[in-house]
Amino acid sequence: MQKITLVAALAQNRVIGANNDIPWHIPEDFAFFKQYTSGKPVIMGRKTWDSLPRKPLPNRRNIVITRQANWQATGAEVQGDVQAALQSCADAPEIIIMGGAQIYAQALPFATDLRLTEIALLPQGDTHFPEFAPQEWCEQSRESCVSQNGIAFDLVHYQRVTGNQ
Repeated sequence: MQKITLVAALAQNRVIGANNDIPWHIPEDFAFFKQYTSGKPVIMGRKTWDSLPRKPLPNRRNIVITRQANWQATGAEVQGDVQAALQSCADAPEIIIMGGAQIYAQALPFATDLRLTEIALLPQGDTHFPEFAPQEWCEQSRESCVSQNGIAFDLVHYQRVTGNQ
């Protein structure tokens, strides 16, 4: 069965962004993201693409979702919506959804897994991870960590409870 995994770092208040940037710096989370997503197709919204410091993300098939008909991105494929992006990856064993908030919300009903970095902070922000029903997800693993700059966070893997998809 194909896995569709939402990968996100979120604070205790579900904040994932502020002014099209990440409101924390956790090198260990970036390392996890790079390791986990390497070699897999990654689907993101145009604003997430625009916020990347390095484009395209190396060693990944980059797919950008936008409603702008003629928009192009060097090194990325462009799709008009989440379903089209997912269909374009039908042969991949696992598809990564990497944001932003609208893309997470649209992809959540299709997701089989969540790989969340749950950060012990309450920052101000204008972008939030969508709420999800806890009864639909089973925690598979949790690794508690502290970053080199002293921020506590957990790397958590949730899997959708069979029959709720």
